[in-house]
Amino acid sequence: MTKKDPIVSVKHLKQYFNVGKPDEVKAVDDISFDIYPGETLGLVGESGSGKSTTGRDIIRLYDPTEGEIDFEGKNISKLKRKQMKDFRSQMQMIFQDPYASLNPRMKVEDIIAEGLDINHLVKNSDERDKRVHELLHLVNLNEEHASRYPYEFSGGQRQRIGIARALAVKPKFIIADEPISALDVSVQAQVVNLMQDIQEKEGLTYLFIAHDLSMVKYISDRIAVMYNGKIVEMADTDELYNHPLHKYTQSLLSAVPVPDPHSEKQHKIIKFDHSKPFKDDQYLQEVTPGHWLYCSDEEAKQYK
Repeated sequence: MTKKDPIVSVKHLKQYFNVGKPDEVKAVDDISFDIYPGETLGLVGESGSGKSTTGRDIIRLYDPTEGEIDFEGKNISKLKRKQMKDFRSQMQMIFQDPYASLNPRMKVEDIIAEGLDINHLVKNSDERDKRVHELLHLVNLNEEHASRYPYEFSGGQRQRIGIARALAVKPKFIIADEPISALDVSVQAQVVNLMQDIQEKEGLTYLFIAHDLSMVKYISDRIAVMYNGKIVEMADTDELYNHPLHKYTQSLLSAVPVPDPHSEKQHKIIKFDHSKPFKDDQYLQEVTPGHWLYCSDEEAKQYK
């Protein structure tokens, strides 16, 4: 695999629930995208857009209804649970709620070392302790924190523990599922900065799932926008923010508050008409280099 090859490639992924029943839900409805080594792809959208389901499909917490997920060139979408063990050490997930995702009855050292123990990555207790302490330092916590329980920490500290746990098995790819949405605004930037620092040190690739567009802009190289199970727009971060093409993207960006009070007064919110369904002749296509839009061929001509 070269730098130009994607580390993750998602092809025509579908995740339907209650298939064939009146209450069938098309949570993820035929999406395709690539993630390249060392980059952060931001995946944004409102609640129910399918972004978290996409992340859980990639790491195989769900079995996809259809489609293919390739990791480093290998198709993992049909692998059985036991076969996934090798890949689980190479891809990890950071969850939204840092308290719910940590076992309250386990000490921090055991939470962080869980992956080390399962994958037999340390030979003895001394080696285990050393690795746990290394990971605590990496996320800006202290060695003495190892003997404490999750309830003794703040939300931001708990999320750092979750990050340390994900890093324990030395993964190449991390799915961060709304990792800052449960945290105070003052702590969010600290966690994002920490994730960026760790990405540089460890050479990691991220899928950063969120609904907060301001934070996604700060951490992402490219951004994909999801709506009703489909990716409606995808582009480099600056391109997407400066030239949003899809009405849904424009609506999301217009809802981001402007820090300048004078500009905020003149700031207009763009409303998106949720009653209009997708059309049969629309699909995700590249309308300008690197800028993808869910549209018809006729609509694409206008942008090209």
